[in-house]
Amino acid sequence: MSDVCYKDARRPIPERVKDLMERMTLNHKIGQLAGIRIEGLPDPEMIRDGIGGVNMIFISEAPAEMAALIKECQKRIMAATPFRIPAIFHCEALNGPLQPGCAAFPSPLALGASFAPELVKDMAERSRSQLLNLGIRHALSPVFDLARDFRFGRTNEHYSSDPTLAAAMGCAFVEGLQGEDLRNGVAATGKHFIGYSCAEGGLHVARVQTDWRDLRENFAKPFEAAIRLSHVRSVMNAYSEYNGLPVCASKELLTDLLRDDLGFQGLVVSDYGSIDMLVNMTKTAKDSTDAGIQAIRAGLDMEFPDPFAFNAGLQEAVTQGRLDESFINRALERVLTLKFELGLFDEPDRDYVAMNNAEHDRQSAVVSEKVITLTKNDGILPVTDKSLKVAVIGPTGNSPLLFNGTYTFSDRYESELMIRLGKRPTMEGVKTTVHEAQDEQDMAKAEAEISAQTDDLIRREHGGVKTVYEALKEIYPDTRYAQGCAINGDDERGFEEAVETARKADVVILTVGGKNGWNDTCTSGEGIDSQNITLPGKQLRLIQRVFSVNKRMIVVHTDNKPLIEPWVYDHVPAIIEGWLPGIYGGNAIALAIAGMMNPGGKLPVDVPRNVGQQSVYYYQHRGCRSDEDKHEGDAYRGCRASQLPFGYGLSYTTFAYSNGRLSAETGQDGVPIIAIHIAVTNTGTLKGDEVVQLYGIDEIASIVRPQKELVGFKRVTLLPGETRNVCFTFRLDQMAFINTRRQWVIEEGVFRFFIGRGANDKVFSVAYFQEHTLVIDHTKRGFFARAESVIGNYALSTM
Repeated sequence: MSDVCYKDARRPIPERVKDLMERMTLNHKIGQLAGIRIEGLPDPEMIRDGIGGVNMIFISEAPAEMAALIKECQKRIMAATPFRIPAIFHCEALNGPLQPGCAAFPSPLALGASFAPELVKDMAERSRSQLLNLGIRHALSPVFDLARDFRFGRTNEHYSSDPTLAAAMGCAFVEGLQGEDLRNGVAATGKHFIGYSCAEGGLHVARVQTDWRDLRENFAKPFEAAIRLSHVRSVMNAYSEYNGLPVCASKELLTDLLRDDLGFQGLVVSDYGSIDMLVNMTKTAKDSTDAGIQAIRAGLDMEFPDPFAFNAGLQEAVTQGRLDESFINRALERVLTLKFELGLFDEPDRDYVAMNNAEHDRQSAVVSEKVITLTKNDGILPVTDKSLKVAVIGPTGNSPLLFNGTYTFSDRYESELMIRLGKRPTMEGVKTTVHEAQDEQDMAKAEAEISAQTDDLIRREHGGVKTVYEALKEIYPDTRYAQGCAINGDDERGFEEAVETARKADVVILTVGGKNGWNDTCTSGEGIDSQNITLPGKQLRLIQRVFSVNKRMIVVHTDNKPLIEPWVYDHVPAIIEGWLPGIYGGNAIALAIAGMMNPGGKLPVDVPRNVGQQSVYYYQHRGCRSDEDKHEGDAYRGCRASQLPFGYGLSYTTFAYSNGRLSAETGQDGVPIIAIHIAVTNTGTLKGDEVVQLYGIDEIASIVRPQKELVGFKRVTLLPGETRNVCFTFRLDQMAFINTRRQWVIEEGVFRFFIGRGANDKVFSVAYFQEHTLVIDHTKRGFFARAESVIGNYALSTM
């Protein structure tokens, strides 16, 4: 062991941090407060004073090559300063590591439809093992934003519109990724703090359009849950503006709310380029140094991706007296603390072990099945006759790439090739027959070839991947495919082939949706927002033309949002919502159509009828929804109810609920602890999954409250005739709110709880009377109910 305190692994982390900080010069301190992006070995000048974090943007299909490069980079970074401080390498990991050769899972919104946090935790654990193997110890995931506005291009990155579901899923991700001991874990990053998805016009990088109560009670809830329950170690700011200030320069949000109120003690990192925007977009800083001063004073600790503002300008500001060095030290302490917590000083790198995705792929296929959501069925599903003639029609029916989205390696790979295509004539790695695009048709051909090249990559890395068409053809030998039209654009030349294919078929599988990603061929993604939330291009017209010749139709929709097309819901017999179901989405959808898998997903969002009905979500305040009882003329004319409610989803079997009851006891801090029991039985003939959902209503309150709130949920699998008894246990302060005195309270009065098949379908209701108002300690309040299930009857006993 070393005689130098900070090098001695036996010493407490705060002592090691303090000792190292006392040894560091100002330039070395500031060097730790920024990251860099590199494609290969770092330029010595970039790391002369050390560096805090690194993102490898090197594109390779070989994880061993990536691991070796990271190891060598770390060696050079540590050798650059006398203190041998390691860097934290980071990447995205929303649905698996954004790295070559790694596991790939469905998108977060799809995972939200599973209502199964255990699947998310398992996915994150698998990501942790692979990231550790590569030498990446910091993941810029998960996303805690709420998916309320489907114009916003990044809704696939969100778990839900609901803060309780988002909190449960987010905590599961953090716990899986960080593990029980961070020395063998990967630091998770909750983002985007805060209100990012509730932006003006549904636009990326825009002003937050909500009030403080909504921000604190709903948008902050997943963050607070991950902080208090799962100890998330990193938070990333949103690009947004709130209350006149960009978030990255807002002490009100990054310190007063995040740290003083929510209790966060970890590292705050900037979203890529957000500090630059103070100078180049919002014009709230006169230069990069001014921007850096504002951000570090507000509570931002590390700048990503490159040192635009956290650089020598800050050193000059300190020496000139424009910035107190205590702000540098505060941020540095947080950076170094995380590095010591990760064990990087004691074990800066590990030996790479060859990765095998076979087991991860099997689990990914299971998860893809769990996210599939049946939203309409007039009896056409399942299609059990394997001799039928099947027509698969539509632009999403024959490409595995389209079932993935932004921040997957397949999208990154395709987007990189698209960028190279745009940089002709140097198109290294681009396999295309078009080398000199003369017109839009040539460019479209080249883009299609790049997408096909990406499909090939997916198949090479993950065995057994099939498109919807390929998977259905294995089940129904007499299956034909016609694309009909592209995802976007006005070209209808493929309509006739599609119509003729449908005319000859016994059943039509119409595959439609969007393309989520980074490049110009996408209809949604980061920075790709939309004025229209219905099907892009000519896809609705394709459905209508095909439906006119064959009404035995099943629509399969995949995108970063649910299907929003009233005509389809009104006319087509069956609809399967696939979300972005991941690389094995085609396999899962085919199994669901054939009845070889029973869909059990539920809507993690409300489905609006059109863009004008947004935002619509079941927990809106009383008097705010377009589908609740109001005075005549207070709702949208001709459009009252949302298309489908949160929590809705059909099955090929049926479920019955019985024996509901409530019991309560008083906790040690005086807050009531409620237990609600319910029995659910599979009354059909097929094995199936049901999501038991518990909602709560504060009947009368001094502040306008939501119509209802999700309290907890439990997904259960039942054989025909089998019964499971589900018990939800929760603190009543989960229903607390901030009163006009700025106190968190549970007010006297009636609280009504109900079990539902969705937010609008009650199957059991029970009341609890709170005898007196309680002022509660909000740092101990509940966020979601603990749910347990057992087979058979439970003993009728109190808690």
